[in-house]
Order: sequence, then structure tokens, then C-alpha cells
Amino acid sequence: MSARISVRPPQLGDARALAEAELECFSDPWPPQFFMSEILADGRFNRLLVDSAGRMVAYLFCAWQYLDLHVLKVATLPEFRRTGLARRLMALAEDHAVEMGGESLTLEVRESNKVAIAMYEMLDYDRTGIGAGYYQNGENAVVMRKRMRN
Repeated sequence: MSARISVRPPQLGDARALAEAELECFSDPWPPQFFMSEILADGRFNRLLVDSAGRMVAYLFCAWQYLDLHVLKVATLPEFRRTGLARRLMALAEDHAVEMGGESLTLEVRESNKVAIAMYEMLDYDRTGIGAGYYQNGENAVVMRKRMRN
């Protein structure tokens, strides 16, 4: 599958597709204006994975916080999950962090999202804390971090 998947930065015209994907992927989705703001903002590393027909199948949004690349959003559309696309996006983020001289990547993940937590641990992310009541429904976030070796 990955041979038919290409990578590109998101554009403003992608905001509607991103918002629709959010509804499929998350119980507390970002609205379209959040995506528009992130696409236009400086200091971001954002990528889409698209199939051979140009359909977005996964996406990543990150923001630099000094020497830490903070993963704001990573998602794979349900029918494409467990195919390595999220790992591919995370590898792109890690490569970018190293290229830019970053020291770490940080993210938050729902405490109940055991599949995602297991994937991040497989990618050598460490649990560094708990964000109490981080999500709209009051669920805690597991804060995870990976130190880069520059």
C-alpha cells in the first residue's frame, strides 16, 4: 500500500476534507478554522498522506515549541488503520525534528487509546506524565516524549 501513498503539505483547500476526516477519527474533532489556522501558521510541520486518487488517508500537524516538536494531531482514516500510515507520519516528524536540530517530540494521547499508546511505545516514546482532564469529556491524556539523538 505505501508505494501508492504520497506525502504533501496541506493547503487551505484541504480544510474541509480534514474537518470531515476529524468527524470520522475523533470524538472531539477540530473545526475547519483550526486547520486553516495551523496551515497558515509559522513554525509548523504538517503533512498529509494521499492515495493515488488524491484522497487524503492520514494527516499530521505539529508545532515547534523551542527545541521540541509538539505533535498536535495525527490521524488515519478508519479504513486505512493498522497499515503503518501513522508510523510513517511519525517517522516524517522525527526526521524533520532531527533535520531542524530539535531535541525531542512530545504528544498527548487519550488514556483509553491503548492501540496508539502501544504504537508510540514501540516507537520509543516514554510516558512522561498525565494531563488530568485534558480532553473535553474529562478524560486524562498520557503525555509522551521521545528524545532525539542529534
